[in-house]
Amino acid sequence: MLSKKLHRKMFFYTIFLVFILWMLAEPNTALSCRDACFFVLMLFLAQSWIEKKYLYSKLSVKYKNQADLLNNLFLNCPDLVYRKDSNLRYKDCNPIMRTMLNLDKKDSIFNKTDYDFYPRKTAKVIRYYDRQVIKTGRIVSYKIEKNQPNGENKIYETLLAPITDKTHITGVIGILRDTTQFEALKEKMFIQNAQLESILNNMPYIVYMKDCEGKLIFSNKNLEKQVGVSQKMLIGSNFSEKYFSDYIEELQKDDTKVIKTKESIVIEKQLNFFNETKCWYQIGKSPILDHKNNVVGIIVMIKNIDNEKAMEARKRNLVSTITHDLKTPTNAQLGAMNILLDESLGKLNNEQKEMIELIKNSNIYMKNMISTILSAYKSEDEANPVTPSVFNFYELVHITAKEIANLSGTKKQNIIIMSNLLNEEIQADKLQIKRAVMNLLGNAITYGFEQTDIVVNITEKDNYIIFNVINRGYHITDEKIKEIFEKYKTNENAKFNKASTGLGLYLSKKIINSHNGEIYAKSDKSNICTFGFKIPRIFEVEESKVKEIV
Repeated sequence: MLSKKLHRKMFFYTIFLVFILWMLAEPNTALSCRDACFFVLMLFLAQSWIEKKYLYSKLSVKYKNQADLLNNLFLNCPDLVYRKDSNLRYKDCNPIMRTMLNLDKKDSIFNKTDYDFYPRKTAKVIRYYDRQVIKTGRIVSYKIEKNQPNGENKIYETLLAPITDKTHITGVIGILRDTTQFEALKEKMFIQNAQLESILNNMPYIVYMKDCEGKLIFSNKNLEKQVGVSQKMLIGSNFSEKYFSDYIEELQKDDTKVIKTKESIVIEKQLNFFNETKCWYQIGKSPILDHKNNVVGIIVMIKNIDNEKAMEARKRNLVSTITHDLKTPTNAQLGAMNILLDESLGKLNNEQKEMIELIKNSNIYMKNMISTILSAYKSEDEANPVTPSVFNFYELVHITAKEIANLSGTKKQNIIIMSNLLNEEIQADKLQIKRAVMNLLGNAITYGFEQTDIVVNITEKDNYIIFNVINRGYHITDEKIKEIFEKYKTNENAKFNKASTGLGLYLSKKIINSHNGEIYAKSDKSNICTFGFKIPRIFEVEESKVKEIV
């Protein structure tokens, strides 16, 4: 659609065209050339006058709208706004500032000065900056404090700008923003940063942070001492490439894992960092996340653990020596018990046989406990690679339950095996899986109630074999369930504080994890406990041919 202005122009141009055509059509008209020019001039003057009238009307509406907008902004602005003349006397202010100055509707701010509202020291500061604006015409900012009627002290950040006409500065306009909470938060963050820096600098190990490109953004004093370079010189450098060049590919691989998974990792390696002889280091890496949960860097902690490794080695040596010394007499006692029970040395009555059988079962339990301790420490010293073979899983469980039946018999417990496997053959490390089955059965016997059933349930799902041992025993809390497979962890309950608790379950977890499986435990308040695991039916080995199971 055509605008009103274009309509008006077309109207005047039409009249002008009609006049020209009339002049051409009536050449003998009595209208002189001067009269014609006068008519045309009057026509265009009339058009200019009408356009000017419309323009003034439009500007008036625009000015009124702008004035209303400025007035609304002035009245409803969440910040404090005021105006002063060139003599630094107040002209007006918005309602929120009247509240801050404790003025009611009857009070007027007009023609008053800062000395009427602020302490003399604060008023001097305000006047100094006001004069700077009037003198230079530049925008300035500063902070002031103001005590409120309720006794609260507030901090305001002030922004001053000049008010000018065509050539002169006629006053100043000020905008005050309440930054009390921000300043308090900034002070709190400053204290927290100082505390964090103090903690990091006094840690007994090296700590540094780097961005995703590997450039250092923070380091503690231990790193500075170790490399002999100041913190200022280290910041911004690619620290890993310079000081860990021999292991750069391995370290970058760990960094990529942290960035990708957004999870922390802890590794222990024997390395020669900082041009020293090879030492054992514990290296922890954690992601630094922004408010959008994006990784923006990595924090690295390096600790020398030579002393811990040496102590662990001495401990393992001590345990190995003690268990070896215990194993020999235990085997000898078992041999002696068997000779007596065979009645090779003479006939025994039923009471004697029962007593010797009890002693034999105790020795078998001790022998199994010694084997568990040795296996747990051996699993830490050696890689213990999985040696897969095809075997009958149900048969393995049945034989293991039979071997351990002497222990369940002493508590009058009955082991029931239930299976719905259509194919009972699996591929795994037979010896290791038997050890895990033995540990879970032994756990159920040790901590299960007397004269109860221990149900072994074997099922399969999605090409996984699922093995569960269900028994009645004391309830285990969720907190204890979370740590029950950790080394040396024992339940505070007296029923769960036996020496081998942590090692057997800890060893079972390592075995199942090495088979790409999962081990778990559940316990409810009705005293039903379930310990079990699931493993793939076929153990997959990279770059090797896997024997098919028919």
